[in-house]
Amino acid sequence: MAIVDVSHLSYSYGAIAALRGVDLTIPQGALYALLGPNGSGKTTFLQILMGVRRGYTGGARVLGIESSALTVKHRERIGYIAEGQSLPGWMRLEQLEAYLAPLYPRWDKALARDLRARFDLDPARKIQTLSRGEYMKAALLCALAPRPELLLMDEPFTGMDALVKDELVRGLLESSGTEGWTVLLCSHDIGELELLADWVGFLGRGRMQIAEPMETLRQRFKQVDVTLGGEHASPALDPMWLSVERSGRQLTFLASDAGEGFDARLAARFPNAARIESRDATLREVFVALARRARDERSMEAAA
Repeated sequence: MAIVDVSHLSYSYGAIAALRGVDLTIPQGALYALLGPNGSGKTTFLQILMGVRRGYTGGARVLGIESSALTVKHRERIGYIAEGQSLPGWMRLEQLEAYLAPLYPRWDKALARDLRARFDLDPARKIQTLSRGEYMKAALLCALAPRPELLLMDEPFTGMDALVKDELVRGLLESSGTEGWTVLLCSHDIGELELLADWVGFLGRGRMQIAEPMETLRQRFKQVDVTLGGEHASPALDPMWLSVERSGRQLTFLASDAGEGFDARLAARFPNAARIESRDATLREVFVALARRARDERSMEAAA
């Protein structure tokens, strides 16, 4: 079952196209990482899924319902955490939990208590006295205690130190794994996403560039280092190569079409190479390569 099913989704701010014909399907139980540089449309995309931004064209179905038709009852099944979101600072955490619990029929007091202990949060502390990391832990507790079927997270790790990030990641992993929640997470913290996600999508210039299981991405993208021989000093560049760099006889690139027989194809492409090495690309390397391509395409569009 698809928890999110988006087809040909487009949205514009006046003359500025934020999303251009986006297609994306998120299966139930997935932990989906949505990547993209600033201005790529990620926040707009999440706001459309929440039903708080309308006026789009195409389809955006969430929990089987068109997002523009989501009601309060539907939103009870969706959790949302965003950078900069506001919690009532004058409330103690225990007061905030008591206020929210009647609003969500599925609010689980035992789960809230477990998350509070896991995140080492003091229920008697006022929200306004919490550190940045504690604040986001409290936000995550409030989003998870209603047992949402879908959790949307927009840059939740911004400004946190490594220890707090690790605690949040472990808490999210343990909770989603136990409860079977579907999570869509946007973040620039690529290292955390590589640990968390089992699906990944890349949004560039308002278009979905890739959308596939993490394991497929690892098999398809390879980082290649070649030491060229003298007879093969100027190889023709392949359009499937990204982040190509050349320094003397050293050639490095990211191949986006690896698969069965890839090493043999490399050997045939560089028959006189002194050395050829390839390895699985990291998620950061893939992100940087795709972001550079999107930037270059934007520059060419502006120059045209």
